Amino acid sequence: MKNKLSIYLIKESITDINNIFKDNLQELHEYTPDKKVYFVGSHKHPPTWLKSFFDIEDKRLFQANSKVVLLIRRTYGTNQRIFALTFGYSKTLFKEDVIEEQFGLKIVLNTAKANEIRKISKQNIGGNQKQSQEQIPQKGKISDFGFNITNDLMKMVTASCSDETFEKAVITGGDIFSLTVDRKINNVEEFLDYCYQKFISTLYKENFEWIDNVKAITSKETIDVLNNQVINKIKHNDFENIWMAVPEVIKWEQIKCFKYSGSRDEYDDIDINDFLITIDNMEDLSMNKLKNKTIRAISAENENNDLYSWSAQKCLIAEIEYESRSYCLNNNKWYQIDHSFETKIKDEYLTIPIYGTELPNYKSNGRTTYTENEYNEDLAQEINAALIHRVGEIPFGGGRGNKIEVCDILTQNKELIHIKKSGGSSLLSHLFNQAAVSGEALLDAEFRAKYNSRLQEEGFASYIDNDFRSNNYTVVLGIISKGNEQRPQIPFFSKVAIRYATKTLSNLGYNVAIRNIHSEELN
Repeated sequence: MKNKLSIYLIKESITDINNIFKDNLQELHEYTPDKKVYFVGSHKHPPTWLKSFFDIEDKRLFQANSKVVLLIRRTYGTNQRIFALTFGYSKTLFKEDVIEEQFGLKIVLNTAKANEIRKISKQNIGGNQKQSQEQIPQKGKISDFGFNITNDLMKMVTASCSDETFEKAVITGGDIFSLTVDRKINNVEEFLDYCYQKFISTLYKENFEWIDNVKAITSKETIDVLNNQVINKIKHNDFENIWMAVPEVIKWEQIKCFKYSGSRDEYDDIDINDFLITIDNMEDLSMNKLKNKTIRAISAENENNDLYSWSAQKCLIAEIEYESRSYCLNNNKWYQIDHSFETKIKDEYLTIPIYGTELPNYKSNGRTTYTENEYNEDLAQEINAALIHRVGEIPFGGGRGNKIEVCDILTQNKELIHIKKSGGSSLLSHLFNQAAVSGEALLDAEFRAKYNSRLQEEGFASYIDNDFRSNNYTVVLGIISKGNEQRPQIPFFSKVAIRYATKTLSNLGYNVAIRNIHSEELN
């Protein structure tokens, strides 16, 4: 009989099982001193929604969860490693920072062929840290997915495989390695040994070398320096490249709310400003303090149950430029960008043409408030252009929710100008994505007709040609910042994002240019 195995590898530095779990688990059975099963007792309880929604109390309805973990210690040369096989929803039992990252991912990529991928889970590192999953009905290559090797960090992958030891199963790997095989308690050790050999292999570099573009930092000294950089920025309310977010793909439909330790308030999402209100003394803020603060996702089924639970440190995201190198904090891990990859991205950014027309400074001229839209109005009058932000968004592709803002300013010289304040990679990523999506939409004749009709309603000429040719148009990315240079000084991860957008637009035939807009308000 085959069994579903969910396997974790405990970090090499952790050899005492007392340092693995958050709480003291009960021992269920000992096979050998190096092979023991632990569990958390199951407790029946009525579902909370039975009372809170239906206002019913009925002893016939109960819920219960089983959590079991098998620990097996193995020796490889002079190294001892501990494997953890989980049954039931047991991942929440582990302490943070005890599980070997990319254990399962490396196994899958060292096992599967380049054309055997079925599903991927990824996270964008070029801006808003978007997490997503994509699946295809048959096995294929990475290029068959919406995966960009310069923008996306591989979190988990599922693949078919022809490996005999893995019984030609469908295998899934992230930090966890998961598959269904004909293995039981009496023949699992040699199977784990095979998994470990797959993990330490470097065969993945033949087809997936790009996953090393972003590498985890292991130097404690470097990590301490970067942590201090982030904490100092938070203390000074500098959140330009720092925010908080759910650290994994979750089942939102099963969550009632989020709660921060030290507060009874309920929140619909995780936000750094809401979280910081729960900090007693900001002067004493440290990464250790964040590590000891818990953020809980409360189950909609049972309000006494945490469906997910993370330290605040794990939910913190940051992008740091330090000593001319780029770093990213994500999921409690600092990542350093491969030097050659970083150099390539920075060099490519310098090749984007500068927009030839000098754009006026962003300044309020005594007004109490001054918005991007107000700047667009001033700019449109100065360069005698159609004021597109009045036009608003145009429906595209069906559905009320699918609307596209073509640009902020459309000039008579066929220039599509997109403007955004520099506020970190997440905001700039939105700007670049907007430009790319707009460029694709304008290739559609029906969309152009709607757009020209809206222009005429607003009293503007139809500047979009009926016989549209993208190479007659220039997409201009205007970034409002405190810098004085013509080329905006943007974070490294924004350069990763703009690389994708400019390549997309260029492949569609557009000319692309960039220009800094000096802000007198940001100094």
